[in-house]
Amino acid sequence: MRKLVALLFFSASLFAQTIPVPEGKPIMLDGKISRSEWSDAKELRLGTAVRLLCKQNNHDVLMAIEFVNSPTGTVDLYLSASGSLYDLHASAKLGERKLVNGVWPEEWNWWNNEQWVANVSRPDDWGKRTFKDEKVREFQISRSRFPGKSWKVFFEWMTPAESGWKTTPFPPEANNRSDKNWLVLQLD
Repeated sequence: MRKLVALLFFSASLFAQTIPVPEGKPIMLDGKISRSEWSDAKELRLGTAVRLLCKQNNHDVLMAIEFVNSPTGTVDLYLSASGSLYDLHASAKLGERKLVNGVWPEEWNWWNNEQWVANVSRPDDWGKRTFKDEKVREFQISRSRFPGKSWKVFFEWMTPAESGWKTTPFPPEANNRSDKNWLVLQLD
């Protein structure tokens, strides 16, 4: 138990810090992590279940979220920029929503991903409505869409579980209604 508490404390203190995001080369947004594409990225472990790779160039911030212990998953990437909170969602669909008066809209406006993109789940069988596993979600986000030299980010990922889908927040002490305790990405 003490080891778990120490690990959680270490993880929380790690993510309370500002993380410098290195300059890097472009990627192919295909949901695959190749060493040649991502060798110049900053790598962080988000708990034991997810690995985050992050880099930037003059135009974009590039992130890859890899599910370490699951063959598939979906991601809500929450981003705080210019005083507003946004949710960038990647699953079988892409969608963006904005927190208004402390409330997230319940209805999604799908495919409104202006100046950002991520890979989506690919259909495996249209008749059965099944999808291929997607172990990685890659995001390419225009720096002009969310200006500023630092972005605060928070993640919720969903992975298959016995009775449905399990949602995991990171950092675990944060939430999606306030950017307090979110990871800070320092951009050049």
